[in-house]
Amino acid sequence: MIKKLTIAVASMVAASTLYAGPVLTFYCGSTMSGAMKEVSNKFASANNCEIKIVKGGSGKLWKELSVKKQGDLYLPGSDSYRKKYMDTGLLKDGEYVGFNQAALIVKKGNPKNVKDLTALVDENLKVFLCDAKSGSIGKNTVSVLKKFKGEDFVDDAYDNTVDLGSDAKSVTAAVASGVADVGVTWRATAFWNGNESKVDVIDIDTKYAPKKKLVINLLSFSKNPDLAKKFMKYAASAEGQAIMKNYGFVK
Repeated sequence: MIKKLTIAVASMVAASTLYAGPVLTFYCGSTMSGAMKEVSNKFASANNCEIKIVKGGSGKLWKELSVKKQGDLYLPGSDSYRKKYMDTGLLKDGEYVGFNQAALIVKKGNPKNVKDLTALVDENLKVFLCDAKSGSIGKNTVSVLKKFKGEDFVDDAYDNTVDLGSDAKSVTAAVASGVADVGVTWRATAFWNGNESKVDVIDIDTKYAPKKKLVINLLSFSKNPDLAKKFMKYAASAEGQAIMKNYGFVK
């Protein structure tokens, strides 16, 4: 009886392995990971596949995938990564799925009366910014501050920080928890994981913080390029965009 049971279990495992659907590995910037998890779950259910999301800072993800040369899709927090790395040959088709935009983030109700970017050099405020060498928001923060008042302002703002985060999520979490009074983050982070009850967004003039396109990239070493392209099209479809809108990404 035990022998028969063992054989039956082994057969079930073998059958499960034999009929398992394809797996897509998706390198996704942490800010977009919540929205993309929902998009991925719906797509996987309809297409008998699995989508493994590897999330983190856009820069760190690029280093990982470029070294491993494994995976199918890459979604950084700005299309500047696509422009910068296109000549490596690792990025193929791209599909536009929405916008990211830098914004100031403060505690709910804005108790410190933060009005604009000058708050970042106020020594009476606890400032939290992203490391410029880590997440895409860090790189963008430097660009925004430089446009606002030049390189000296960038240095002054970073010198005034209580700490540095690794991505947009960490900046939002610092403000939501009270570790910081103000930070610069991707505005979409204020609209998910219950953050809207803890923080408020103060928009930055688009001449300093222009909208950044979000583009999903097909990786050249994808083992399932057709399925990956199908996912990209779904994310850009009306159904996919409705999900993105719920997470604060506006097309």
